[in-house]
Amino acid sequence: MAGGLAALLLVGGGGFLIGRTTAPEPAPAVSAIPTPQPAPPPPPAAIAPPTLERAGLLDLVADAVDAVSASRPLPEAVQAAAGRRFDLALPFGCEGPVEGERTAPFGWQYDEAKTTLRVWINPVRWERATWGSAETGEGKAAFEGFWIAKPWSTATDCPATALSGAINTAPSGQTQSELAIARLVEADAGKSARRLDIVKRMEPGDFDPARGFTLRIIGRLQSAEAGRPVRCLQPTEQHQRPQCMIIGDFAELRVENPKTGDLLGVWPMSETSQRD
Repeated sequence: MAGGLAALLLVGGGGFLIGRTTAPEPAPAVSAIPTPQPAPPPPPAAIAPPTLERAGLLDLVADAVDAVSASRPLPEAVQAAAGRRFDLALPFGCEGPVEGERTAPFGWQYDEAKTTLRVWINPVRWERATWGSAETGEGKAAFEGFWIAKPWSTATDCPATALSGAINTAPSGQTQSELAIARLVEADAGKSARRLDIVKRMEPGDFDPARGFTLRIIGRLQSAEAGRPVRCLQPTEQHQRPQCMIIGDFAELRVENPKTGDLLGVWPMSETSQRD
């Protein structure tokens, strides 16, 4: 019995050893590797509002006129336009050349003998009190700009049929329209604005007298910090349409030839200083 027991232990122990040597090794533990996450998309870039052209500016003025006529505050749409860029086209000279002195706000003359075209721009000056704006600071300031002919029309070209009684033939000091556009002039506001002249050699066929020329005013509407971008005044008689002014910072003035699209002249506002 003792021998049988020893044999049984020997066989069992051998089987245990053989099992240990032949059993597969356990798989090593695999550490959890975090799956890389994609980077979050960048925030969308701010899209600048489109440049306001003639139609857009007239829409703002219409909203302001409606509010002033009803004694309501300036609409949010008008206030929110502060600081926006604008590009306003003012056609002029549609009725032909101006005779005599160059005192009209806009005009042109042509010398056939010398084949010379002369175009001029006379900005208008208004005292700030004229538009209900109080004086601020130590120096006197003024508004300088232009009356806008036919402020009810979004057209940026001369009409197909010339009309009489045009704005460019009226005296520069006369109230000529229901709407103006101007910038604030801080220094030497008591002086006259400088006339801007263009003199070019040009053949008669290079321009069309019936299409006149175009003044483009490029800039940015007055910021919210500086005040309202559109200022309207109600005349004493309530049945009259309010008179308004678009106020902005002018970057430059351009004169274009509608027939060819050529740029006849450009004036950065740093060069439009006052007369001595």
